Amino acid sequence: MGVRSSPNTGMMGSFFDSLLEADFPAIGGLYPVNPKVDEINGVRCYKTLLDTPDPVDHVISQVPAAVVPELVDQCVAKKVRSIHFFTAGFSETGDEEMAGVEEAMIEKLRGAGIRAIGPNCMGLYVPSSRLAFMSGFPTEPGNVFLLSQSGANAGEIVHGLVSRGIRFSKAISYGNGADLRAHDFLDYAAADPDSEVVAAYIEGVQDGRAFFDALKRCARVKPVIILKGGRTQSGSLAAHSHTGSLAGSIEIFDAACRQAGAMRAETMDELHDLVVAASTNTRLVSGRGVALFGGGGGGFAVLSADAIDREGLTVPKMPRSAVEKMREYVPVAGSSVNNPIDAFPPEEHLEDMLRLVATAQGIDMMFMSPMTGWRRPPPGASKQDSKRDADLKQSALKQGAESPPDPEAAVKQMMENATKAAQQMSDLQNDTGTPVIGILRSGRMARMMGQSRTAMSEAAYKKGIGIYPSVARAARTVAQVLDWKAYRKGLPDIFSKSQSS
Repeated sequence: MGVRSSPNTGMMGSFFDSLLEADFPAIGGLYPVNPKVDEINGVRCYKTLLDTPDPVDHVISQVPAAVVPELVDQCVAKKVRSIHFFTAGFSETGDEEMAGVEEAMIEKLRGAGIRAIGPNCMGLYVPSSRLAFMSGFPTEPGNVFLLSQSGANAGEIVHGLVSRGIRFSKAISYGNGADLRAHDFLDYAAADPDSEVVAAYIEGVQDGRAFFDALKRCARVKPVIILKGGRTQSGSLAAHSHTGSLAGSIEIFDAACRQAGAMRAETMDELHDLVVAASTNTRLVSGRGVALFGGGGGGFAVLSADAIDREGLTVPKMPRSAVEKMREYVPVAGSSVNNPIDAFPPEEHLEDMLRLVATAQGIDMMFMSPMTGWRRPPPGASKQDSKRDADLKQSALKQGAESPPDPEAAVKQMMENATKAAQQMSDLQNDTGTPVIGILRSGRMARMMGQSRTAMSEAAYKKGIGIYPSVARAARTVAQVLDWKAYRKGLPDIFSKSQSS
């Protein structure tokens, strides 16, 4: 409802465009409504909702707030099942009259058996049903359920986690929550067989008891990570003007999360990292001893050890027997094998050295840069393959070259490298039983890898390996998971269960 006459006109045109991009018409009827035009993007347009073919299951409202009461009447007459109000301008404004309009329309919809999402929200992203509220959302379904009061934050979370390999079962932006609220969606997520990890961005809770009870039910059976907006005075005021939410006491919210067994993230980065942890091998870590392999420099190793120690983890020294064995693989000069390990053995000894480190006494996990496993050609790689890669690089550097580099070959090589590195980490973990956690550093390494970072993250995620953008964030996440496990003592085990991506 209220689709713009001109295509690709920003936010107001995004729902229709996103549904077309997701190829929703291939599985269901899509009926744009605009009384001013007969066709939009080659799709027939209808004057009103009542002119659309039967049945209509779901309505997306982009009409102005003043027109919403008329749309509600049409929904009742049409006997639709649900409506998503992108339309804003109701209770979140603080205007008593508009709050009353919101309450009256929800009462009328409920009386007709119609459920509402919103107002003031982005609605539904359901890959398996080809529903999307922003462009660039994958149609491949996954196992993470996202709940967000904010539509913009929902989009940021989806895009950010997609680049790290995660795929979603459902994502719901619910705005003011005039009808369906956080507790309704948490109960749905708890019972949804497609959702194994639950993430949420919440600004305020309308019904504290119902929310707490639903959170307990969900967190008993699935990892639940919550980012709370409005935790400061300024944030609380912003939350109230955004969705009309009263943010409430952060201390009470923290206590509710701990009692329920959920984890509260402090920042958006923490939310992303904890979702990766809960849906990969990071959740399996049971001790605090870290082996850091492939640091790439003494200064980096020192700062990494500091970062690990700050989070209450340890960097145990390698046993003498392990050090002596590793010295057979690498020279003394320019390398360290005492942990952190900054050493690059010949390719034929790399796997033996990795296993030696992973199984050393006191090591509970390995932080490993995937670059150490894919900078060199694998054993048996042909000279022609290596020469081809070098030629591609040289060609890319030459301006005005007659034959530009083959982009398909470059992408193929990138994917092959990422797959090999992910397989190496997966094999190491499976062979030793020690969780292997990938580190993709920023700075020079990020510039070297370019788009390969996303390919690496996605390939590793498919193997169940967690990848983090720094040692500090990996250490922070592991420490949080260990604390999470500790305060969940007595609740069902949700960390050793297999998570499917």
